[in-house]
Amino acid sequence: MRRAEIRRILRTQQSATVEELCALLNASPATIRRDLAALEDNDELERSHGGAAVPLLREAEQNFAQREAIDAEEKQAIAEAILPLLAPGSTLFMNDGSTVMAIAKLIVESGIELFVATPAVNVAAKLSESKSITACLLGGFVRQSSLATSGPFAEAMAAQINADLAIISPDGLHPEQGLTFLNAEDAALARRMASQSKSVAAVATKTKLMSVKRVIGVAMYAVDHLVCGCSRAEIPSALTESGVNILSRSKEKA
Repeated sequence: MRRAEIRRILRTQQSATVEELCALLNASPATIRRDLAALEDNDELERSHGGAAVPLLREAEQNFAQREAIDAEEKQAIAEAILPLLAPGSTLFMNDGSTVMAIAKLIVESGIELFVATPAVNVAAKLSESKSITACLLGGFVRQSSLATSGPFAEAMAAQINADLAIISPDGLHPEQGLTFLNAEDAALARRMASQSKSVAAVATKTKLMSVKRVIGVAMYAVDHLVCGCSRAEIPSALTESGVNILSRSKEKA
């Protein structure tokens, strides 16, 4: 987990000194230097005098790294809350986004055996790090803004897969409008994933709750689980009273 956090910090700010990493991660200089040496051996960073840096990222990768840093604690809580829903040997759909990436990272760490179909190029690459996971990348047109595929080819491929669970991260979530998206093709692919799955789990940080974007993807009645990273007390009553099963962070904020 500490090395994963070092990767995130470096992706976000490009470089960091050993002293900065020690303060951020509450670790000793010797521990941080060992972590940096191991990451350098894997060609994940470049050591410098007194610190480390990552090679310059493409604009899309840099934007994604910045999105990962937003509400990171909530996204980690969502990943932890959804893990018990994943039965070994099951088939999943996962769409794209930084919340989905947080789930993918925890799945890899768990070692659980899964078949996962996703349009997210970066999520598929992360999942492929585990020998227990069969990662299926849905083909289609890759958008730089999302690092994910979309369009009729991705939908046609998803239509051939029968899944146990679809994990969908929308741009907005509302009890009346359901899961909504900024992009019509993202909405269409989410709708296809939901229709091909026995169960649907919507994952959303607090900022997305009660938000409505321009295109409806999945109706709220089709959602079986709502997984949030905030405490239950922070979830609007309109959602808690909607009838959907809500999974939230296990510990209340201090």
